Amino acid sequence: MNEQPGGRRIARQRARQWAELLMEDSSLRSNLDDDQATPLLNWGLAHIKLAALATANLPAEEAEPKLEKDTTAVKLIMHGVNDLIGSIGQPLTFDVIDDTMTRILKNHRWLTNEPPAPSRLKNVERFNQAREQEDRAAAFEALMALIERPVTEP
Repeated sequence: MNEQPGGRRIARQRARQWAELLMEDSSLRSNLDDDQATPLLNWGLAHIKLAALATANLPAEEAEPKLEKDTTAVKLIMHGVNDLIGSIGQPLTFDVIDDTMTRILKNHRWLTNEPPAPSRLKNVERFNQAREQEDRAAAFEALMALIERPVTEP
């Protein structure tokens, strides 16, 4: 991609604008402690930065829909992680947990345009085991391992 003058500046401005939506929404991390909220928020911010960089040379009317799509996917994934951690120790049915996990996986695929690698899907089982043992830290680690992937600039 040939970067036009001001592209990085525009990307930074767009990233800041959309990142505020994550930082201001406490419902994305209401069930998490600080040691969990920080990496999840950093994960979300990294994806917004990538989206902003990918739109650096686009006019605003073309960039906004992509940024909105990616920010929506990031928020839905973060909500899912927060909801699943909040479910630990609660008498929820398997269907609620399964539906939330499915929502995370679908939105992750929407965000990344690729299915999760089979090796990463083992983290679903790791989460379920940690949830049964009411181990919030291990459950969170499993969810982060499920959604994290090497983040590189376009």
